[in-house]
Amino acid sequence: TILTTVNDIRSHDMGECDLFEEVQIGNERYNLFTGCPKAKTCTLILRGGAEQFIDETERSLHDAIMIVRRALKNDSVVAGGGAIEMELSKELRNYAKTIHGKEQLLITAYAKALEIIPRNCVTMPGLML
Repeated sequence: TILTTVNDIRSHDMGECDLFEEVQIGNERYNLFTGCPKAKTCTLILRGGAEQFIDETERSLHDAIMIVRRALKNDSVVAGGGAIEMELSKELRNYAKTIHGKEQLLITAYAKALEIIPRNCVTMPGLML
């Protein structure tokens, strides 16, 4: 329940938590409520030496939260991030085991080359368009 005043607070307006503590982080004091069974929100405290670091961390957290939000709202998943290339590589490697000679080496090399794409996606995040 959202209350605009503390006057006339009733018991059903109140929540519950396992632990309440006041903690000092840097120069600021915070009240922390932990173990709240009906909580639907949380607070993240970001601290760092430079404003640019904090801004980048905030953007990254926002992106991660939006991805989780979208995944919870939509029950369908589209493979990405190199999943198709990895699946093709696996199938090609399995197929290569059924043949012999130079063709096997060629197919195995192609399968290995496909694995470079997801590796580059991981090592260069944000640079891929």
